[in-house]
Amino acid sequence: MTETEKNLNLNTTASAGSQPLFQAALNRHIITKAKPKLVHHQFGQPTKIPSGKTKTVTWDKMNPLPKAKTPLTEGVTPKGTAINISRITDTPKQYGAYVSTTDEFDFYKNDPSPELLRLNEILADNAGETQDSLTADVLASGTNVQYAGGKNSRSELTEADVMTVEEIRKAVRTLKNNKANPIGRDFVAIVDPDVAFDLMSDDAWEKVKTYCDPKDMYSGEIGRLYGVRFVETTEAKVFRGEDLATDKSELLVAKIDGAKLYVADTLTQEEAAALSGRTIVVNGFLYTVSSATAGENGEAYLTCSEAISESVKAGMRVYPGEGTANGKPVHATLVIGRDAYGVTDPKANLETIVKALGSAGSADPLNQRGTIGWKCHHLAKILVDEYMVRIESVATAD
Repeated sequence: MTETEKNLNLNTTASAGSQPLFQAALNRHIITKAKPKLVHHQFGQPTKIPSGKTKTVTWDKMNPLPKAKTPLTEGVTPKGTAINISRITDTPKQYGAYVSTTDEFDFYKNDPSPELLRLNEILADNAGETQDSLTADVLASGTNVQYAGGKNSRSELTEADVMTVEEIRKAVRTLKNNKANPIGRDFVAIVDPDVAFDLMSDDAWEKVKTYCDPKDMYSGEIGRLYGVRFVETTEAKVFRGEDLATDKSELLVAKIDGAKLYVADTLTQEEAAALSGRTIVVNGFLYTVSSATAGENGEAYLTCSEAISESVKAGMRVYPGEGTANGKPVHATLVIGRDAYGVTDPKANLETIVKALGSAGSADPLNQRGTIGWKCHHLAKILVDEYMVRIESVATAD
């Protein structure tokens, strides 16, 4: 075997890191698998992070020209109109996550092994959901808000204030009056499954196959109403209450034992103390936390005032239960026009990082541990608030 052939070999358990062809294959794989999760990204004005220069990202917004309603005078050149350009800049932040493996895990074969690809798919889901959720958080800070049922604030919403076709039509009217352009022929609405359920029973609902060729579908597209194409994602913003723990808007169920709900997260003593008396929602059930016990992942638990339903299973999400609409979570539906916001292009910087067994040197003297993870820079920025309407409502499923 020549030296060139050796250089193209994939990792073995003695490799210090992944080889170039192997790394490229994993990068393509994670981007392909993460793309369906990036529902919000597909409607943002994309930009790439400059390589080797600066991390600052810039979008240029050209403001409309005033109407030229003064008649021209024969033979006289009129005064020109200045173009008003607003420059919007910001700096992306870096995000990432990884999982550890042991020497029992068969990483490296002639091609990326099935085990490694499965791990890469899980990481791709995590990367896509993380970025989509980050974008949703930014877009939920927009100032162009419409509260369902004609209410004036989030706190006024009640159980009756669910999403309706009338709310969608109002949002479209607002966008048209703001001179927002549609994305293609239609505006786009980003909804979560609970809001989608409330809309899809309407007689005016159009199924995707009746108006769209499959190759032209958006990721997550589910239907159309009155010139608005709807895409669905579980990462659409839902206002539920204060975080349950530091930087944790939700917790994951590890297991249940009577009134004890063990979480797949680490809770500090301070976080556990703050959870006492809080209300939580899991699988549609509302519980009051009597006390919480600190501990590592899988050992920390919440003791509720009553036994947990047997329908609550490991992997389900635990959310704050206070909400801001008489205990009900508030769902944000975004109805958007073209160029309402900008996003960094995930294809340009999302990467898989593999650290093979033994790559830690003396920190792993017996070549027992390896890791695989993802890393990227991300930034989302509202460019024109008037081109996006956030409808806040409750849902019948809550």
